Amino acid sequence: MSSAEVPSVGDLLAERYRLEEHIGGANGHRQLWRGVDVLLHRSVAVVLRSPGGEDAAPTMTAAVAASRTHVDSMVDVYDAVDEDRFAYVVREWVNGSSLRGVLERQTLESAHALELVASVADAVAALHDGGVTHADLQPGSILLSEDDRVMVTEPRNEPGNTQVEDVRALGATLYACLTGAWPRVVPAENTGLPDAATDEWGRVLDAAKVVPGVPARLSQLTADLLDHAQTPPSAAELAVELRRLTETGGADPAPAQATSVLGAINLGSINFGRRLSGDAAAPPLGMKRLAVVAAVIAAVIFAGVVGSAIVFGGDDDPAGAEDQITGEDTGGDASEDGETDVAAPTEAEITAADIRVVDPPDGDRDQGEGVDAVIDGNASTGWSTNTYYNDPGFGNLKPGMGILIDLGEAMEVASVRVQMTSAGATVGLLAGDEDPGDSSEGDQAIVDDFSELAAPVADADTNIELQAGGQSARYIVVWVTELPASSGGFKLTISDINVFVR
Repeated sequence: MSSAEVPSVGDLLAERYRLEEHIGGANGHRQLWRGVDVLLHRSVAVVLRSPGGEDAAPTMTAAVAASRTHVDSMVDVYDAVDEDRFAYVVREWVNGSSLRGVLERQTLESAHALELVASVADAVAALHDGGVTHADLQPGSILLSEDDRVMVTEPRNEPGNTQVEDVRALGATLYACLTGAWPRVVPAENTGLPDAATDEWGRVLDAAKVVPGVPARLSQLTADLLDHAQTPPSAAELAVELRRLTETGGADPAPAQATSVLGAINLGSINFGRRLSGDAAAPPLGMKRLAVVAAVIAAVIFAGVVGSAIVFGGDDDPAGAEDQITGEDTGGDASEDGETDVAAPTEAEITAADIRVVDPPDGDRDQGEGVDAVIDGNASTGWSTNTYYNDPGFGNLKPGMGILIDLGEAMEVASVRVQMTSAGATVGLLAGDEDPGDSSEGDQAIVDDFSELAAPVADADTNIELQAGGQSARYIVVWVTELPASSGGFKLTISDINVFVR
């Protein structure tokens, strides 16, 4: 690491985590970096705190607790290191949007909001069981990943924060999901949302008064959670109640349903019920993949271009970079409720038999092994080129290399996501109607005859989403024309490729 008190691009932490890009945070207290685990060849987020030592002890304790939660709605924490002047937490790198980015564009329907906050409550309950608090629950610290997960960022565990405050923050998050505004009776840093409306006495207006149609029971529950005169439930009990209400969209259950609820718990004016342990209607703790999240992301994220979006909360959010989403209309006709008629892209199913390496002359065609690792869903494995010297353009030996993907039939290609272990490559997409053959001549024909499906991106990040614009094709090629620097030469490893079609 450099001798300065501020890390810089290229610094290697713990002889393992190379800092690639400063994402947010000032030069002091807390910073967020995108990094690469050079041992496992995967992208990571590095949350760095300065100074380390005693001041960072709560953060280190929280990181250990988070790594042991085993709840799918908590981001995976890989490592926590205190180097005295620096302490840092290394966690999962998440592509997608923050909840804040979604709520800045639209509110959620009651059932969606209930299930989403229930998943967040699962993570909070696990932290509380581990003896720590989150201390930063708000829309910016809740992530909606591209693969349909609700995920909570690592806890801060600030001194003085209590479990009760975490539960009130869950209530505030639920209110924000329903109304698009943040109730300031629950302090939070930089939520990015407008203040919730209040009455003449300064009390937050009930959600049902702000958004007509919010069920009365759900509106009352949210109001109770925000009322400091009420004793809130635990996070685990709240998760149970939220999922109970999900069955009815937030309304009180019908009498026939109510008979399956046993042992009502009266906490203030909140009437909670525990479901029978064998009741299949209560999803397991930590459910990760949610249809409602897929719907939200389809409606919001796929309306634009999702790049390498590592999202984070609090005051680490640089202006204009909270989601890294750029708006390009899908071209669909919007209905009165704001939804589009364009179907959300789905991921194409690709097998090892559907892919091969394209290595045109003067390639030696000895780099085809292991290419199936790019479709195994494991970011720690991948396919690598050889090391080339003298020039990033494959040593000036050939026009490029690529990975050919056979979709089985012509499909409308929305985008292709490519994850690499190093930034700096030039990557684009080619498309054609037939595979001219796995040979030097066939690969040259691909170079000569395939059309450009997505323009090449120079100096690409480690995670990129190449937009294909809906063009129809059966064969596509992830086409690399320049390699990043590596060990005195130039080399690239591609860990994952995902193709999204309509």
